[in-house]
Amino acid sequence: MIIGIGTDICEVARIINGMRNPRFRSKIFTEREAAYCADKPHETAAGLFAAKEAAVKAMGVGFRGFWPCDVEIARDDLGKPSVCPHGVFKDICRSKQVNIHISISHTKDIAIAFAVAETAER
Repeated sequence: MIIGIGTDICEVARIINGMRNPRFRSKIFTEREAAYCADKPHETAAGLFAAKEAAVKAMGVGFRGFWPCDVEIARDDLGKPSVCPHGVFKDICRSKQVNIHISISHTKDIAIAFAVAETAER
């Protein structure tokens, strides 16, 4: 059963500016995400940021009591993104028995993500 949806749009220029600040990078991205983005265009990082925002919107919680780096966006072997929650966000997802599906897209200037929070029907 779908319990929430979320979407976010992000200007790539904002992420370019933020990535110059090590503190921004450490609060927003996990080490695995930072490594993934290292050799990719800034649109990739903007897409990850939008995906994190969309995921917490789908859960209806926003970033309250945890950081964006607690919402890790991973990729499978084919590049399909998935949400890997950590810390407090993991506890929230676990308590609600929720799985979050995510889709990311971008252009040179804009990134967008859409998330669906789903739980098993009871």
